[in-house]
Amino acid sequence: MQSNWLLVNMFSGSRRGPGLAIFMLATQIFQVGLHNIPPVTLATIAINTIIFLRIPILNIRYPSLGNVCISVVNTWYKGDWKRIALAAFFHADEWHLYYNMASMLFKGMSLEKRLGSAYFVYLLAVFTILTNGVLLGLNYATDEFLGYHEYLSHCAVGFSGVLFALKVVTTYYLPPGIQYIMGIIPIHSRLACWAELFLIQIFVPNASFTGHLAGILVGLLYVKGPLKPIMDIFIPAANSPSYTYKAQATGYRNQYQPRHQPPTGNYGNTRNLNQGEDEDLAEAIRHSQAESHNTC
Repeated sequence: MQSNWLLVNMFSGSRRGPGLAIFMLATQIFQVGLHNIPPVTLATIAINTIIFLRIPILNIRYPSLGNVCISVVNTWYKGDWKRIALAAFFHADEWHLYYNMASMLFKGMSLEKRLGSAYFVYLLAVFTILTNGVLLGLNYATDEFLGYHEYLSHCAVGFSGVLFALKVVTTYYLPPGIQYIMGIIPIHSRLACWAELFLIQIFVPNASFTGHLAGILVGLLYVKGPLKPIMDIFIPAANSPSYTYKAQATGYRNQYQPRHQPPTGNYGNTRNLNQGEDEDLAEAIRHSQAESHNTC
């Protein structure tokens, strides 16, 4: 099997212009309303978009995908550990960015208001490092135990590993119910992340299966395992300063109460947000068939 590593390495570091997907993302953001988006969520979307467009800020020199993508060879064997943090913030193309940031918009609106802005940025930082760390472990294990040696050189970029972890946490805060994957496939909310894991791989074979699986495992470590108690030792969620939410005409209305903490804002029905997110997934899949990079 031919590795995609050379294709990733040949990526040009030149500045990009915004395309259709970027305008679609901007439209979604303005439809929700900038004043309705919590600051960490908005900043995360802005940072990822700025990096993708390579907008010149403070004379920053943006590396190519080949210099930030995460793989066992480059990260583990060669000791380039900065990739564990950097890989999540780079995307292969604008549709890759669009789906991830549209998903981040909905998940961030749901979680940041519950956990507080300080804790949410803490959560994102921990999930970013752990998801990429688990990805390395899964790829190494796939080579060691299954003999798929190409996984050592699979080089992945993108934020969706973190987003899979956030999806597990988001569904944990909701009452059990039915979600519609890609807007058409009904499935129990607790199984939605697993269904997406396999559906994305079917429709977008170049997506990083182990990257997405790593995100699910990290999310489960948080909601079912020891990760949350360990994190709360350093920054307890209850003590995190939270963003003050405003009820505006462009907002949404809460119809469901979370399991642990009541919502304080006027954000929308999370199930409807998830359904809209799944429609974004279907749209992104249609535009990702020609991808030749491993993406998270």
